[in-house]
Amino acid sequence: MSADDASEPPVRGTFDYSFSRRIACLSEPAGVAARGYRALQTHLLAGHVRDGRRGLAVCAPTPACGCTSVAVNLAVAFAQAGINTLLIDANLHRPAVQDFIRPEQPARGLVQMLSVGAEQRSDEIRREVRPNLSVLYAGGASPRAHDLIASRLFKQIIDDCMRAYEFTIVDTPATDGSSDARQIAMGVRYGLIVARRDMTLLTDVHRTVAELSSDRVRLVGSFLAAF
Repeated sequence: MSADDASEPPVRGTFDYSFSRRIACLSEPAGVAARGYRALQTHLLAGHVRDGRRGLAVCAPTPACGCTSVAVNLAVAFAQAGINTLLIDANLHRPAVQDFIRPEQPARGLVQMLSVGAEQRSDEIRREVRPNLSVLYAGGASPRAHDLIASRLFKQIIDDCMRAYEFTIVDTPATDGSSDARQIAMGVRYGLIVARRDMTLLTDVHRTVAELSSDRVRLVGSFLAAF
């Protein structure tokens, strides 16, 4: 549990999970932040999901932009709207989804699925963490993060997930620290850029836009995190 959560009890969910108060769509559903996430969800539903696009990589130029917070809150907003949603933590350098949707025990996840051959692959997706919301955790950080993300098996897993769920949201590492975010976004084919107010430099946003565009990732827009 982070210091941000220590002062207040978590919002409890079903099964063996607790939910951080940083998930504004659960802890303060009538608040400004939750309304912002729901507005983004409505925009994406109308102009992205209903056009048959089933995946979105959430990317940020630098760490601490709020990329994971946006990915988690957006996934919750889609689930609350009745869309069968999968959230994937593909940041195998510094995974953080488990700090927002906290399993009672450490969760296996993407690392374990990618560390075996396709024929031995286990299904580590946690289904119905909340109604309409499933989660594929990272399964811990890995020193082989780049090789795992660049593997053919990763692309196969992403494709399988996008076929199985109405919408798949993928949290990624910052683009300035590795090429993994670009590799992930290429697999998903669509990206959303997250910037943080009073912190993210415009030059870093432009760099990320240029990199993803050169990889033929279609950018659906950007989101300014105000925390």
